[in-house]
Amino acid sequence: MKIKWFKNNKIRQMILSQLIVMSFYSYSQDIPNKSTNENPHWSDLIVMSPRYMGPNALPVPDIRTGKINSHWELTTGFDYQFFKYDKTIDFFAKMNIPIVKNIVSLELYAVVVEYFYMDTVLRQERNTFELEGEGFAYGDFNFATLIQVLKDHDKLPDVSLRLNCRTASGTNLRAARYTDMPGYFFDLSIGDKIELKDNIIKKIDIYGMLGFYVWQTNSVKHRQNDAFLYGIGADINFNKIEISNSFGGYIGYIGNGDKPMVYRIHIMYKTKNIYYKIGWQAGINDILYNSFTLSFVFNFDKKK
Repeated sequence: MKIKWFKNNKIRQMILSQLIVMSFYSYSQDIPNKSTNENPHWSDLIVMSPRYMGPNALPVPDIRTGKINSHWELTTGFDYQFFKYDKTIDFFAKMNIPIVKNIVSLELYAVVVEYFYMDTVLRQERNTFELEGEGFAYGDFNFATLIQVLKDHDKLPDVSLRLNCRTASGTNLRAARYTDMPGYFFDLSIGDKIELKDNIIKKIDIYGMLGFYVWQTNSVKHRQNDAFLYGIGADINFNKIEISNSFGGYIGYIGNGDKPMVYRIHIMYKTKNIYYKIGWQAGINDILYNSFTLSFVFNFDKKK
């Protein structure tokens, strides 16, 4: 596929607007801190890293496959995320909107609401100001531009680019559930497939991802944390069943619990209009939680 899509004015405008928003978020890290060393604000005691925040505050992004989704799709589901001192149940929603068929898509994602219960030990470790240790929080809103750079080339793998912005819409900073600060990440993913004829396994997709992850912090010394983002994965496709395995994380430079690492496995059963999906995430480093996921994918294109 020849790269002619950048000549499209709509695509150029979308990419430019996304980059402007990401630059604004990066520039906003120069805002003066609201406290002094003599009289710190209570929020300055909370460490804004994956290790010391709730499971949905600074998660490891999903590992992309080198292909964008060119269908109108709505994904909804529930996560149960847990470890010894914290139990969290959340409801999430994700919408994929194709802008230019097979070239550019817009992805919207948010944890709509979560319910949590934290033990006293964890509340003390995280310096939270949540007296009850349980309650509700509403998640950050994310929007991403997905761009297909290469696809179905004879000799080259599929390549896609993602530009993702996270707003500061998350609530309950007092309980260290969300940072109440913006961030962004971008990544480039590369994928290829191995087709197997006359076999139970129809196809195997293999892929890798590299990128950059940035979020603001409450530290006077480090106003933002910059991280190297990475991931690899493989999807095994049967007739109506797909098993997805991925491993990934990011590496922050501050060193305050900012090097999360996870392994994920998902099993998806495909019907004509709805995909049923169950998944498991194991926290390996700086992610204390293991997670069980149940979700449903509604494909509106195929319904038509």
